[in-house]
Amino acid sequence: MSDTENTDLGWLIQFLGRVNTLGKRGMRAALASQPRCRLGMLEHLHFQIEQSGQDGSIYVSELARAMRQPMPAVSRGLRLLEQDGHILRETDPNDRRKTLVRITPEGEQARLAGEQAISGYFSRVMARLTPEELAQMVALKDAFLAAIVAENDALEQDLANRKGDPAHDQDI
Repeated sequence: MSDTENTDLGWLIQFLGRVNTLGKRGMRAALASQPRCRLGMLEHLHFQIEQSGQDGSIYVSELARAMRQPMPAVSRGLRLLEQDGHILRETDPNDRRKTLVRITPEGEQARLAGEQAISGYFSRVMARLTPEELAQMVALKDAFLAAIVAENDALEQDLANRKGDPAHDQDI
């Protein structure tokens, strides 16, 4: 890739950074009227319970593995959710060495309220686009994601092909 192409892609990096910054600001503002809630953690916990939990709960160790986080970090986050009354931790009656975690009704209400506030925010953002702009954005989004997936697949294939190549393992 030439220097000109690298410079030309600077707009993309700036655009993505700006979308990230402005989106977070808008989501924080949308959540400001909601009860205090660690929405990201609650959402992730809810997703993991839905995916691999049983009876509305999941082992803390499974949650840490799914989040790819060390147990102490996950435990700290869960302690905050517990202090807020959004989760319960309980010892597994079948194996007292393991701890189960579940979302309380209050936690579920907070999660749904937060989800609704963020959904409302993005619905209002999208309503500011014309139908044509929205259709263009959706088409470009799909094409852009497909290009990223294709490039990632190619990179992963190249990496798999080069495994064992002594030059591949050299420090840069």
